[in-house]
Amino acid sequence: MTTSLTIFAGTWCTEFPAHVTPWCVVDEQTSEKQRTPAWGRLVLVSVVALLVAGTGVVLIPRDSGTPPAIPFSESARAHAFEDTLQLSESAAALAEASVPDTGKAGLEKAVTLLTTHARALLDPADTSPSRSSTPLEPPADGTPNAKPTRAALVTALAGSGQKRLDDAREADGGIARLLAAVGSAQLLEAEELAAAWQLPAPKQTPYSTSKGPSGSSVPAAGTSATACPSTTPIPDAAAATTGTALAASVRAQQEAVYVYQVAVRRLDNTATAARYLQVHEQMLQQAEALTRASCTEVPASEAGYRLPGKFAQDPASFLGALESSSLPGFGDLVALGTGDTRDWAIDGLLAAARRSTAWGADVPALPGIELDAGNLPPLPTPGSTPGTATGSKPGSR
Repeated sequence: MTTSLTIFAGTWCTEFPAHVTPWCVVDEQTSEKQRTPAWGRLVLVSVVALLVAGTGVVLIPRDSGTPPAIPFSESARAHAFEDTLQLSESAAALAEASVPDTGKAGLEKAVTLLTTHARALLDPADTSPSRSSTPLEPPADGTPNAKPTRAALVTALAGSGQKRLDDAREADGGIARLLAAVGSAQLLEAEELAAAWQLPAPKQTPYSTSKGPSGSSVPAAGTSATACPSTTPIPDAAAATTGTALAASVRAQQEAVYVYQVAVRRLDNTATAARYLQVHEQMLQQAEALTRASCTEVPASEAGYRLPGKFAQDPASFLGALESSSLPGFGDLVALGTGDTRDWAIDGLLAAARRSTAWGADVPALPGIELDAGNLPPLPTPGSTPGTATGSKPGSR
């Protein structure tokens, strides 16, 4: 049976087949005013709604055409990935054009490091590497295929590292930790290449021990947070919280101060050990102040630490291992902390990595992150499907 609905101004009728009597509802109208009774409007709306539902029509708001905003963390990761790919390609081009004993090994090492970074920054949904970033050094003659230079590579590498650290201060926890690791490693690589090629050291924001990291307002030593309850619980060491990460940082700095106090009396290089001792003493005060400000109980100092035989045999090597062992703790604090706490952790991560290399220790490709770089997803080659690996096998710096 078919049914049709005819709507006129003030009249609506339903027509049925011949064997059914048609019927209509007519609204009373006058020349001065038209008014539909309430029950009539209700019936009209109900019938129209039934007809719309029966035809399967769905009312959808018109698309405004504005794409959703990309979260800052995702944007920072994508830009880091693009920049790292560009750096890797430039380093590979320089390495291919170099001959042995002229820095070729250092360039190949840089390619390996940057490949690891790109694989860590890769979005699993990507099917091919992006090429939207700008060249490292604009060609002077306007030609698009001008070869990169070593000075340009060092400058771009340092700039990328600093940008990653800046973005890590604003990104979400996990991405912040990754960006801090990538940025620290790229800055260290730029410094190492500049020294090997006798180029000026890259400009950077110096780490300050007299103030909070990057000028942040770390609470002064001895202060307490007035908003904290009268008694603060001791954090569970197994829980991943800002309080536990801060408490672990305090313990690490307490141990470092003790070890450097002993090392100053045994090392030939007493000047470096004495300078780093002062750094750790001030970092301990800052860590304690941040811990109190977070309403977490500051761990009590240990009376002493048992030093292994390796310390007596090679104090410098032991100090390098000690500095390297603090990197994951700073990484935890970058991921869990915010504000001044995260700023302190980011600068502390970079400074600890520098002290590690100063003592001759190897720094991982992603300082502050404990993982097997060989398990990172492979980079897809342009035009290929995901899963086709490219680049060198990653490892330490």
